[in-house]
Amino acid sequence: MAFAVVLAGTTARAQDSASAPMGDASGPPPAMIPPPPSAPPAAPLSAPAVSDNGTVERLPASAYPEPYTRGLYGGSLWSTFHGLQWPFYPRTGIGVSGYAWLDNSYEKINFGIPGPQYTKEYLQQGRFLLRVTPTYSSGLWFVQAQAEFVANKDQTQTQPATGIADTDDLWVRAGQWNKWDVTVGRFEGFEVYHLGMGLDLNTEERRGAFDSSGAPPDLYGASFLFYRPAGAGNVAFHLYPTSSLRFELLTQFGSTGGLNEIGGRPALVYDIGWLKLKAAAEYQWLKSRTQGDSTENRNRGVGGTAQVVLVQGIELGANVGFAVTDAFDPTGVANSSRSGNTDSYGGFLNGRVFEGMLIGLGANYVTFENLHFNAANNTNDRSTNLQTFVAAQYLVGKQLFVKLVGAYAKSHFYKSFGTTPAYDDTMTSVRLRVMYLF
Repeated sequence: MAFAVVLAGTTARAQDSASAPMGDASGPPPAMIPPPPSAPPAAPLSAPAVSDNGTVERLPASAYPEPYTRGLYGGSLWSTFHGLQWPFYPRTGIGVSGYAWLDNSYEKINFGIPGPQYTKEYLQQGRFLLRVTPTYSSGLWFVQAQAEFVANKDQTQTQPATGIADTDDLWVRAGQWNKWDVTVGRFEGFEVYHLGMGLDLNTEERRGAFDSSGAPPDLYGASFLFYRPAGAGNVAFHLYPTSSLRFELLTQFGSTGGLNEIGGRPALVYDIGWLKLKAAAEYQWLKSRTQGDSTENRNRGVGGTAQVVLVQGIELGANVGFAVTDAFDPTGVANSSRSGNTDSYGGFLNGRVFEGMLIGLGANYVTFENLHFNAANNTNDRSTNLQTFVAAQYLVGKQLFVKLVGAYAKSHFYKSFGTTPAYDDTMTSVRLRVMYLF
């Protein structure tokens, strides 16, 4: 059975960038239709079929590789490819796939500082994605391109330009099936910090408890270079020495936010079905492109996860991420409030209640401590972000996903300067998502 759901889009109000909060650092991976229970298994990895008919077709079940189980059918692990080449389309033709989802949500944020004590928001937002994948294949060799065309409905993140149309993937790939490839363009790296069935990208629950004076620290899981970049681009070499080992060496360069960018991110996936181990390290260097402006950021970090899929109908995982940021102002002086260390910890648990019905739990805790030190209090500025959720999902006719997510978040802010005391914000939210995959 194969299927994948990627709701990790670009800003857009729906677009990922190097500075976007983590997935569904998407998140989540590209969405696609699950094959029906009677669908044939994926083509053997060692013997790709060859066709030269050049037809346009909806991607077949064999395009979604699964040499080992990806996870519970319809669950969050099943919705990612764990570093596999996708779409697996060893023929000459044009594959078409995509998804559409709509959220109806309610959110309340209680503030711990003077002023309005809370805000409430009712929101409907959505996203439609059409994916086109032209492919040329001659035996083991192939050349492939992919473009994802997006229509957005009032999502929480603002696009670089006004409008409702956007693009997620835009890449060209060449190599040998299940051996190696080089991919150039706009795409996500290997995911190494998995969030489970909640905290989807571009949702209110993903933002956590925030207020007008600041946002809590984002989840970090080797995610500076994980998301699709807004202005820069990626070049990645992928290697598949065995069916269970997958390597990615990703570089990113270009411009973003008025800064030139260059970075690297090696990642590893070890997958034998019931056990999946993933890790990545990264370094990102951002520097002003304007003469006389010494603005600079140096970001580096590591992240990893261990995931288990049990035949009893349970999947679970634990994540960790550590990052260091050094930021410099236009004069070249270190910015102590933006420089510091980020630690992320989290985990998820998904279980099958009955056929088509899944429940999921998850929690993540992030701390950011900057370099602004107050000798009187013997401490640095510090902020934290706790995000938890419970989700229930029912799969209707192997095609329509209906998911209800309840979330709670608590953020803490402490600044050792100024007159504002330490305070907490809390958030509660409920979201109903309906999603159709094709």
